[in-house]
Amino acid sequence: MSIQQSGVYIPGDGKALVKLTGNAGNYLVAASHNKDVLKLFELNQKSKIVKVNPDDAKALIHFKDGTTEKEELYYGSSFLSQSGRFILVTTNVSEVEITDNFGKTRKISFVK
Repeated sequence: MSIQQSGVYIPGDGKALVKLTGNAGNYLVAASHNKDVLKLFELNQKSKIVKVNPDDAKALIHFKDGTTEKEELYYGSSFLSQSGRFILVTTNVSEVEITDNFGKTRKISFVK
């Protein structure tokens, strides 16, 4: 994916990426580099973090423009690493619908 498509630029010889939350609830990305130090980046965009429960399996993210995006919630999603289990909600999200492993669904609305 290009920088324009992803909106992410990792300088150097970036390898694996994992998403994390900081102590202040901010969105972070840790990037490993080939023969270099681990680098940590912070999202410079207004957003919220929705923590998911251990049994949550998937989320349907509804955007204000009417489109939707499905996100699978699993453990160990990266090679030899594990991203945090949360959903990043930016200002263009209207609702998040989370379904657990038993088919129970909960909705979180972000429209004011």
